[in-house]
Amino acid sequence: MSTTMNCRRSANEKSVDELQADTLRWDSLLQIDTEEIHFLKQFLTSDIYQDSIPNLFERLQEFYDEVEERKAEKIELHEELHNHKNDLNGMMECEDISCESFYHSQHQKLSIRLEKHIEKMQDLKLRILRFTTPLLKRNSN
Repeated sequence: MSTTMNCRRSANEKSVDELQADTLRWDSLLQIDTEEIHFLKQFLTSDIYQDSIPNLFERLQEFYDEVEERKAEKIELHEELHNHKNDLNGMMECEDISCESFYHSQHQKLSIRLEKHIEKMQDLKLRILRFTTPLLKRNSN
């Protein structure tokens, strides 16, 4: 009986199971994001850059601050995702289209926010790599 309830179609033709699968995928992306943020913070504060580069510390600090901003955004999104997962259980009890539409609308809004966050992270990582790669210390071998 509960299987049929979970497979009901929402107002936007996505079942509750499909919406929950989205949230699992998003949770995985945010976990990867956590690892990348940790790496970037270590990378930006490591002693791996050539000496005597003008304004190097200031530029690395700017990147570090941006990473911290993305981290705060990720924490907020992760909390919102956790709440959304719980809210989806309420969708199974919906008895009309407007109720289902509300949950789907919330799902879409969260999806857009997550997508924007991932795009910002991708852009930040690329900018960090482009800036730092030529500044890495060379081996003297």
